[in-house]
Amino acid sequence: MNRTELIEAVAARAGSDQATARRHVDAVFEEIMERVAAGERVLVTGFGTFDRMSRPARTVRNPRTGRPIDVPATEAPRFRVGQTFRDRVAGASPAAAVPAPRAEEIPAAEAAPEITTKVTGKKSKKAKKAKKGAEAEKSRKGKKSKKKK
Repeated sequence: MNRTELIEAVAARAGSDQATARRHVDAVFEEIMERVAAGERVLVTGFGTFDRMSRPARTVRNPRTGRPIDVPATEAPRFRVGQTFRDRVAGASPAAAVPAPRAEEIPAAEAAPEITTKVTGKKSKKAKKAKKGAEAEKSRKGKKSKKKK
């Protein structure tokens, strides 16, 4: 849903025209941004909390060259989800309604989980070995069936 669709939905739910809904939606967003920029916390009970987070100055490394880079201190907006919002999303999750398949129902090629590293997103050695083993087993099975013919 984009901003225009949100305004249309608010107008339909409130029973007003889109121009009025646009002014109200814009006013809510502007007020939240102004208050957070001023250093205040905006708490919308059940929905979440908007506040400002300080990030200290730090030194990082350029992954391409390995040289250190100084990053200045910054202020960044942060949103933390409220419990009511979290519960509604968790209850509406289609994945929660579908039972997980039993181990006997999973083919051997899919049985090894895709394990990736946090930083690079590449497959771990364990996942690569499991995939290699599954492929080798497939090729062996294919060779046996060809010999019998």
